[in-house]
Amino acid sequence: MRLVCPTTFNPFLTVSSKMSDTDGIEDVESYILSSKYRLRTLEHLAGTVRATPTDIADSIGVSQSHISRALSELQEKGVVELRVPEGRTVGRYYGLTEKGEDAWPEIKRQIRSIEWTIEEPSSPATRSVVGLAKDEFGEWLRSVGLYDGDEVTIFYIDPEVRSSYSDEELEEALRTLIFDHSMDDVSIPSDDCWSEVLNFADFSVIRVRINDEYTVWIAFDRDQNVSVPDFAESVAAHFDT
Repeated sequence: MRLVCPTTFNPFLTVSSKMSDTDGIEDVESYILSSKYRLRTLEHLAGTVRATPTDIADSIGVSQSHISRALSELQEKGVVELRVPEGRTVGRYYGLTEKGEDAWPEIKRQIRSIEWTIEEPSSPATRSVVGLAKDEFGEWLRSVGLYDGDEVTIFYIDPEVRSSYSDEELEEALRTLIFDHSMDDVSIPSDDCWSEVLNFADFSVIRVRINDEYTVWIAFDRDQNVSVPDFAESVAAHFDT
């Protein structure tokens, strides 16, 4: 039974870790982005107050030796700090320093980059889904699109909605939809958690995971009556043929 559930990295480059913590913020950002392990470690610590190497390694799914090395390099850089006495060997917690907190917003922006286009639906499946959404929501439909990782295609967007966003604002809204509200964050097998509804201040979004690569979204004005499980099933069915 399918359930409706509530609610990227640079190549590993060899960079010397012998760098002073007096380096500028741009040097710090470049240094972190040049290693997927430093990047993932910083990303984890940015989302928590403190964590041990084991916590980080288990969360990321890599060897603890890689994380320990990344923590050592980031500590030399002045990005992270040990939150317990140096001599302690058990429960060694690390957290971001002020420099690490200052570096994170720009790093986050760079790893959350997306490519987006607005184009007419070209396949039978996407044409059918746009038609289905228009029939279901009528004038309250805001947009219909599909994304695969950081590539986003918008197949329909209401002209009034589009005119209310600059390109930069629309891109930020798409980043929020894709990265801040990810179905991958839900601790439920993907075969069980394949669709969801997100409620924002003025509108709602139904997302349907088509497969491991593609996710479709349909955005519409709030307070519209829709049977989400049935509608999501109908959307998915158009891609099964």
